[in-house]
Amino acid sequence: MKTKNEIRKELKALIAELTPEEKRIQSTLRCEKLLHDPGILTAKSLGIYLPLPDEPDLRPALQILLEKGMRIALPYPEKSEPALVPFDRPWAFHWITDLTPIQNGPWNLPFPEAGEQVAATELDIILVPGRGFTPQGQRIGRGKGYYDRLLADHQGRRIGMGFSCQLRDSLPEEPHDIPLTEIWT
Repeated sequence: MKTKNEIRKELKALIAELTPEEKRIQSTLRCEKLLHDPGILTAKSLGIYLPLPDEPDLRPALQILLEKGMRIALPYPEKSEPALVPFDRPWAFHWITDLTPIQNGPWNLPFPEAGEQVAATELDIILVPGRGFTPQGQRIGRGKGYYDRLLADHQGRRIGMGFSCQLRDSLPEEPHDIPLTEIWT
């Protein structure tokens, strides 16, 4: 089997082949699914991610869920270790009240204002980006382990969000890898 880094490179190239229109269409399909999924609609809280250019953009659906009163949390790099750059710090979820960006964070992502920190165990559902997924819930990320650490104690629904080209029959697994409960690609 190929290494995780080899698979990451292959998947990055496949995602790069998607046109902006293909990414928009697939993102819209994920948004529609979010807005019609009974489990999402009845959840009290949702963990989300901010999309990088090569990840499904769920912000239109997330804005609607926020407006309907759903509590939404977003991971931010911890500020407790100022000597570390944001990429090396541990991350934690914080409540947000809107998606309006107020600052650029890691990867030049436009972060909204962070509210009170919340443990992942308090979130009903967490949406998880990745480089690759299997139908059985295996996930390969970007190689830093942020989501494996964030999800370590979470017992709720963990939904992998990706484009259709990111689905694989199998992926290499390591003991620290946290499986997802379902995959939307």
